[in-house]
Amino acid sequence: MADEQLREKINQLNEQLLAWADAYYTKDQPVVEDYVYDKAYKELQDLISSHPDLEPNNSVTKQVGGQTNSDLPKVNHEVPMLSMGDVFSKDELKAFIDRLEKQTGPIPYNVELKIDGLSLSLEYEAGKLVRASTRGNGRVGEDVTKNVRYIKDVPQELPEPLTIEVRGECYMGKDAFLKLNTARDEAGLETFANPRNAAAGSLRQLDPKVTKERDLSTFIYTWVNPPQEITNQHQAIQKMRELGFNTNETGELLGDFAEISDYIDHYTAERQDLKYGIDGIVLKVNDLALQQQLGNTVKVPRWEIAYKFPPEQAETIVNEIVWTVGRTGVVTPTAVMDPVQLAGTTVSRAALHNPDLLKAKDIRLGDTVLLHKAGDIIPEISEVVLKKRPSDSQVYEIPTTCPSCQHPLVHLEDEVALRCINPACPAQIEEGITHFASRPAMNINGLGPKIVQQLIKQELVHDVADLYYLTADQLSELPHFKEKSIANLLTAIENSKQNSVELLITGLGIDHVGAKAASLIAEKYHNLKQIAELNVQDLAKIATIGETIAESMTAYFKQAEAKQLMDKLEQAGVNFDYLGQTGPIAYNFYKDKTVVITGTLANYKRSELTQKLTDLGAKVTGSVSKKTDYLIYGENAGSKLTKAQALGIPLLTEEEALAQLQ
Repeated sequence: MADEQLREKINQLNEQLLAWADAYYTKDQPVVEDYVYDKAYKELQDLISSHPDLEPNNSVTKQVGGQTNSDLPKVNHEVPMLSMGDVFSKDELKAFIDRLEKQTGPIPYNVELKIDGLSLSLEYEAGKLVRASTRGNGRVGEDVTKNVRYIKDVPQELPEPLTIEVRGECYMGKDAFLKLNTARDEAGLETFANPRNAAAGSLRQLDPKVTKERDLSTFIYTWVNPPQEITNQHQAIQKMRELGFNTNETGELLGDFAEISDYIDHYTAERQDLKYGIDGIVLKVNDLALQQQLGNTVKVPRWEIAYKFPPEQAETIVNEIVWTVGRTGVVTPTAVMDPVQLAGTTVSRAALHNPDLLKAKDIRLGDTVLLHKAGDIIPEISEVVLKKRPSDSQVYEIPTTCPSCQHPLVHLEDEVALRCINPACPAQIEEGITHFASRPAMNINGLGPKIVQQLIKQELVHDVADLYYLTADQLSELPHFKEKSIANLLTAIENSKQNSVELLITGLGIDHVGAKAASLIAEKYHNLKQIAELNVQDLAKIATIGETIAESMTAYFKQAEAKQLMDKLEQAGVNFDYLGQTGPIAYNFYKDKTVVITGTLANYKRSELTQKLTDLGAKVTGSVSKKTDYLIYGENAGSKLTKAQALGIPLLTEEEALAQLQ
């Protein structure tokens, strides 16, 4: 290849990597998976290594992390927060060790899990936390002190009056990630692509209250300039643990490559069952003096390396892209594919999150694609296998009208999502009524999604208030609806009139207003009519109720449609007063139980059932263990069902599980 062609190829690759890095580090909105970035990065490294004279001035290979373009205050790192070098096979890892030990001879290594989060620095003076910052570009980071004070496992004061700096990883556990995405989906907000970006987006908030609402955690693994009595990495971790820092207890001191290889094999197999995401292992020279002696390059230390897990992928074909309309009008694309086995489960659908992602990956009907599980949780398309793309392939056209009501779709300012803003959209009405009847809201037993669909199809209900005007004669028109079913449903609807008003507020489905916010507002102001007259300032005075919730509440009640709905509810006899209750009954089948869901569900999205169980006091986890109380399984259940059977975990079919919701 001629020099000019090589230069063009290097520059194009570099610009692509810079754009991907900006999306990942600065915007917390990755457009490609880690392994895709890593593959391109290594290609660029190899080209520059062979032709150093063609290296661009702004080469991504010289940069650490991303730029600090947020409005957070900036922090200069006296000791730079460097990146790590990567290897992608055991052979490459062995070669790294061999090169190192030519200089040092055989040495022990501290081998740790590589947590899928973002780097964090914590500084203490006289034992008190004074500053927390992100890595940023390695030399300048962002001050996130106010936000970090809300992370439960970060000590605000040490048991000893030390002036120190420690560093580690801030991450979001799998359960917290699922809960956050479920809540955002319910509120019509853009969901996070993976736990790493959820953690980054949560930590880098300008409003610390937002960080407080999200369950972030840390693992601390580095002591910057430790005291002389600490001579190795293993000692440093033990001492940091004694000082109250959360450290990862899976680390081991290993010297033999066979042991290191076994460690990799063990956690490659176990990563699905961990409560947090990992994307590899980190190998560090244990001796701190030797670390200093080996030193750093411009970008990475010479004494540590990250072994990245090869992506667990499956190849399949995209047959269809379906668009679903949520309760708040957000229209979301999902790829429907040939079923394929991935990480122990059968996968036939993958969320595409938003139109921008669909366009960025240029996914088309008939494309062969590679699938992986983002954060070891969510099936996601990694990339299109271009060499298998059909010759008659056409760019996928993003819809311009709602798939439910054909109303024109809009892009609201500062949103990536498409929305249908038609208040009469049948899909939104269906989702809204289903939410209204759900257990965290008005708890109308027997009124599930399928019956709601029938009621709307028969034009018996057009809004939630119409439920209170249904008659036995009308319900008898529904297919398979018998006398007992009719009586039970009407009784459940009648009983819901007596609910405390916070359940009614939750059921109205106001953007950003969940059960907790509804309870706090009702407890403060007691009556729905009074609440409807409040302004933003009145609502924002309530602890943990920020301006976003306050503005959403006031905007909702200003609508003429909302006033008409309240009149219909009041005339039907629905209670508008606070009765001192805070939600559904205190005891239920799922309270304080640890539950795992697996397989394809017929009646609910996985996120919907997870939210229902969580609202009932259950802990829904992503992996089966001896601590699991119940496994709920649908069709095509895979390895989790097998493991649960082996451990003797009680099993519930989807039907059995839903029966316990009644």
